[in-house]
Amino acid sequence: MNDDSLVLSAEQLQYRYPGQDEPALCGVDLQLARGQAVGLLGPNGSGKSTLINLLAGLRKPQGGRIRYAGAGAPSVASVPQEYAFYPELSCRENLEFFCGMLDLNADEAARRVEKAIATCMLEEFADRRARHCSGGVRRRLNLGIALLQQPDVLLLDEPTVGVDPQSRAFLLDRVRDMVDAGTAVLYATHYMEEVSAVCSHILLLDHGRVLASGDLATLLRGAEGSAPFEHLEALFMHYTHRSLRD
Repeated sequence: MNDDSLVLSAEQLQYRYPGQDEPALCGVDLQLARGQAVGLLGPNGSGKSTLINLLAGLRKPQGGRIRYAGAGAPSVASVPQEYAFYPELSCRENLEFFCGMLDLNADEAARRVEKAIATCMLEEFADRRARHCSGGVRRRLNLGIALLQQPDVLLLDEPTVGVDPQSRAFLLDRVRDMVDAGTAVLYATHYMEEVSAVCSHILLLDHGRVLASGDLATLLRGAEGSAPFEHLEALFMHYTHRSLRD
């Protein structure tokens, strides 16, 4: 990785929830670079959402550190798995509300709201209450709210859950557009085909520990002397095994 492209790095992150015997994260390293998407993979309970919460600043690491490249901290936006807007407000009102939390003048705020509406194709639904929108529109609104920050780093936690194939394809296209524009993306999902479609690197977690990380194409070739993996799912199952999880 070119050091000039590095935006954020996590070093030996540790986190344990109160009352839990096992840590949610144990010694996790990660690097995010401009114009690069990293697929964050792991079974349920592997630590993916905890890692995203630490990177987003919603929780503080109990060990290790998060470092930023450059003079100041980058803009980090998070798109959670849950819907993160007010259902009684319209799509436009939600965007205006969240944009109002940024330190922007009125003209810039209005410009960003209109850009988010256009980028996420919300024009038809801009004045519809969010609770009356389909799952696909709600996912697009979730993304649009994050884009108001014009983030250097975008953290996505299962951004396509419950959407139809057309909405999934649209959201993946928008993620690719952001990567092409230089955004650093961390993409957490259970859909292997989505990671293969948008990510050049992966970080595979289980029980809070890193099982595999690095360039996806290199990992798929397998270790020296072993057969290559046919696809990402085969690599995933090799490291995490087949036992059922909660």
